[in-house]
Amino acid sequence: MRRRDFLGALGAGVSGGLMPRLPRPRPADQFVERWSWAMGQPVHAMVFASSEGEGLDACAAALAELRRVEGRLTLFDDASDLCELNRHAGRGAWRIDDDLQAVLRVAEGFRRTTGGAFNVAVEPLMRAWGFHRPRTAEPSPAEIGEAREAVASAVVALDADLARLPNTHTQLDCGGIGVGYGIDCALAVLSRRGIRRAFLDVSGDCAAIGAPPDAAGWTVAIADPRHPHGVTATVMLRDAALATSANTVSVMRYGRRVIGHVMSPATGWPTHALVQASVVARSAVAADVLSTAMLVAGRPAPGAVRAFAV
Repeated sequence: MRRRDFLGALGAGVSGGLMPRLPRPRPADQFVERWSWAMGQPVHAMVFASSEGEGLDACAAALAELRRVEGRLTLFDDASDLCELNRHAGRGAWRIDDDLQAVLRVAEGFRRTTGGAFNVAVEPLMRAWGFHRPRTAEPSPAEIGEAREAVASAVVALDADLARLPNTHTQLDCGGIGVGYGIDCALAVLSRRGIRRAFLDVSGDCAAIGAPPDAAGWTVAIADPRHPHGVTATVMLRDAALATSANTVSVMRYGRRVIGHVMSPATGWPTHALVQASVVARSAVAADVLSTAMLVAGRPAPGAVRAFAV
């Protein structure tokens, strides 16, 4: 479910828009970190625990949770819950699991509060522009219009654990919400294990539990896409999340035209209001969604604690 691809390892420079700066821990606080891969992106997990073993186990559990959520929401595994639902579009109700239920309910709420700037039914546009099905030429105006109409007319009917996509043209894509949801789920796993200080980064989307010892929060630098190793802003996260959306990394090329992957549901074209949008919110799923909506609309949406635009 790759939505962006800010690659690299934290601590080796500005990476994924992030560069936590850690204070020296007290002897009673064991700092543990792990680098891995999940949700199609690099992951950096950092925790303070009572022992190295406890910290490593907690990091492993958080990574396992990210991969579990990925298995439910990805478009790149035909066996995922999301792919199953998309295949049943126009064919009646389909039973979905708790994760997809939760994501679809949250997505509908954000579709309304963002005035449609965020829309989980954007998959027809992604397909039309070649992001999920490769093509050699950019779509015609008629293709764009057809895909845009499919997005505008999409209806997701939810009844307990049953979901129905009444229109065969309706197709869903959790790329703008799934990573944030997965981070929130992983942080919940850490909290249930008694971890009270943690930072989780999934290639540019990040969230924090508490703060490092003797610090007010986790200090994070937001990378400047216009200048290598540049920084646009620095924020401090404590029980909060930050996400960055940009239309400069995951792209398609048609001759000299470079097409970004974040689509405007209203126009049917890749958004160009901003180069990059970063949002701080109370949850990772909110930050994920609101950064996408801000990139599309060119302004912050309700729910953003802080926002930064390039």
